[in-house]
Order: sequence, then structure tokens, then C-alpha cells
Amino acid sequence: MASLFSLRGDISRPAYTILAPALLLSQHLAVVLAFCSVGMTVRFDMLFWLLPLRRLSALPGLSRWFAATAFALSLAVAWGLAVLSYRRAAGATVGYVPAALAVVPGFQLAAVAVLAVAPPRSPEFVSAPDADAGANIAHVLQGLFAGMAILVFAVLVSAVTLGAYGWGLFVMTPFLVGLTTAYLANRDVALAPGRSMSAVLLAAVLGVGALLMLALEGLVCILLVVPLGTVAALAGGALGRYLAAIGHRRGRPLLGVAALPLIFVVEAAVPPAVMITTFETVEIAAPPSTVWRVLTSNEPIGPAPRLIALAGFAFPIRGTLMGEGVGALRLGEFSTGIAHERVTAWQPGRKLAFTVIDQPAMMEEMSPYRRVHAPHLTGYFETGNTSFELQPRPGGATRLIARASHVLRLDPALYWEPMARWAIHANVSRVLDSVKDKAEKAG
Repeated sequence: MASLFSLRGDISRPAYTILAPALLLSQHLAVVLAFCSVGMTVRFDMLFWLLPLRRLSALPGLSRWFAATAFALSLAVAWGLAVLSYRRAAGATVGYVPAALAVVPGFQLAAVAVLAVAPPRSPEFVSAPDADAGANIAHVLQGLFAGMAILVFAVLVSAVTLGAYGWGLFVMTPFLVGLTTAYLANRDVALAPGRSMSAVLLAAVLGVGALLMLALEGLVCILLVVPLGTVAALAGGALGRYLAAIGHRRGRPLLGVAALPLIFVVEAAVPPAVMITTFETVEIAAPPSTVWRVLTSNEPIGPAPRLIALAGFAFPIRGTLMGEGVGALRLGEFSTGIAHERVTAWQPGRKLAFTVIDQPAMMEEMSPYRRVHAPHLTGYFETGNTSFELQPRPGGATRLIARASHVLRLDPALYWEPMARWAIHANVSRVLDSVKDKAEKAG
């Protein structure tokens, strides 16, 4: 009898009907036990049955280790369902699509039900030539699931556990996803290049779906890294297909996966720190005294943000001074929370400067969960000192100069820095335009 962890051989309908639902419902049981452990009651609605692990986000004080446990459970269930469902599909008339859907949250119940009731193939049909012209479906599925697992494992170790966001996560990981997926999918029968690359991209999509479902990442961050990750994954896929074609065996090309944790540890020990300084000016047809009153007021900032808000980046709403003079506290209200700031320069009509004591998340992630366990939301982009200088101009006008310093702790810096500068420019320009509009109307 084939091992439960092998994709070889088929499985009878009665055995699948018992084992697959039990494995699938283990997720629901885990959620019920988690709720009982904190004295809460689970609501057994449609969402609970389709996406059980999502309900864990309703637990108070959900830790990253709890999220890691949920990840381990979901990965084990996904692999078990993949094995059972593939072996069931091998002897049924419904094909392999339900087997693939058996690991996709939201489709699992329906896919397992279809495979459980599907009639067996006739002997003539079983011995018929493969419709995929020799493609080994088992190896393709192994490649898909391995690539998905590498992506989720890398995020869990690098980002959630070590807090490292660098070359290892954004370049090496997608490269190894592509290499592993393509190598496993092509190691017996070479796929056409287009189909091989499609398998690589599908593995990445499955991994992204797992990250979203486990609340390890949000949609905005994933979309930002898609261009870089896609190029790395396709490059790895091309290499993996080539290594499979020239006969590399015994999994040697896959040993690079073992180096990932070491890369993450090194990057966590020596994190990047890219200094970004900005300088923005605006000419205002109003005297410095009027500009100063507007600058130190607590009126909301306008106009309404556009693209930066749609992208999920934090944007300023208003600034409130709690007193006057050097040492006064300033509360900067952002779309993601409150920044606490200390005034370091107070020269009415000439200069206002402050340093940031603490600040809210740099962005608000889009996710099916109310909470995302992504450390990059705080601490990886920080604002240090900010100043506004007012210079008198001929004709009673004012030149308002905004300077600020920031630290970006993400690699590759050449990829992330332009995005950071765009977000800074969008926010500062909006503040200056708001001051200009209000001062000119008041003057």
C-alpha cells in the first residue's frame, strides 16, 4: 500500500471519504478548541465552514507564535489533502482540477465532496494515453506545493520571526520558489517553457493566497513586491528547468532552500538603514505671520489624498500643538494612528521644527482579516526630524521650506527607496499645498 505521504498509486473512494473530510475538519476543530481555551463561542456560519482559520483573527491578543501554529496546521492539512486528492483523482473520472482546488481555502469543501462521490475510471480509460503528452502530473503538483510552501516558510521565518526584510526574502526566496517548482515539475518529462513558467507563477499565486489567508501579509505589500518577485521567480524557473533537463538528480539543485534561514539570520543581525532627506518648497502669496498661524493651527489638512490613500500608505490628517515653545508636544494625526512629536525649534514667523518620538504604522494593509501579522508595518520606515522654515519674499509673500529626515530599513534599497520618496513627496506636497491655500484665503 502506498505511503500516505507519497503521490504514487490511487486510493479507494471509501478510504478517501473517511480520511479527507477528517483531515479537512481538523482545521475547524482546532478553531473551536482555540475559542474554548479563551472562553469564547464560535459562530458556525458559512464563513466558518469555508475559511475556518480566518476566524482565529477574532481572538484577542493573537500572537505571532499563534499565527505560526496556524500556518503549520494549514500547511500540514494542505499537503495531506493534496496527496489524498491526487491519488483519488488518479482513479476517478473527474480529472485533477478538484485535486488542485482541494488545497485552496474556500473551495476545499466542494472539491473534497466532488472527489468523494466521483465514480472510478473504467479499466479502458485508465490505460488510455495521458492527455498531457507524457507530463507527470504528480511531479507538477509536487512542484506547485513545494514552491508554495517555500514562500510561506520564508515569510514566517524571515519576516514574522526574525523581522528581516531584505534580499533573502524579496529576491532569493522567489528565485528558489521558481527553481524548485520548475525542477520538480520537469525532472522526469520536460514541460514546454510556457507551461513550466505557468507552473512557477501558479506556485507563487498559491503561496500569496496562503499568506493572505494566514494574515502573514497584506495585499498592498504583496502588490508592491510583485514586479521584483516575478522577475526573480521566472529567472529561478528557467534555471530549474535547465537543471532538470541536463539530468541533475538527488535534489541537489534544491539544497539552496536550506541556506535561506542562514541568510535571514545574517540580514536580521545586520539590518539595512538607508537615510533619506527631503527638501520641498512652495511660494505663498501671504505674509509670514499669516503662514505661521495656519502652520500652527489644528485645522484638517486638505485637499483629500488621492493615489497615496488608495495605495494604503499613511497620510497626515492634522497636527495639534499641545502648548507653545521648544519642548511642547505635537500630535500628528495620520490615517493609521497618532504620531507623538516634540518641538525642537519655535521661532514665530520664521521656523517650526520637531522630532518624532513615536509614529504609527507606515501603511494600512488590505486583508480579509482585521489584523495582519506583518512586522514591516512599523519600524521599517521612520521619520526623524521635520522643520518648516518661513522666508519673507518681496511683495509680502512667503517661501515655505519643508525639510525632513527618514530612515528606510528595507532591501534592496534601490527598489524600495523610489517608492518611499514618492510617498514622502506626496504627503509633504499635500501639506504645503494645504498651508498655501488656507494662508492665501486668510490673507
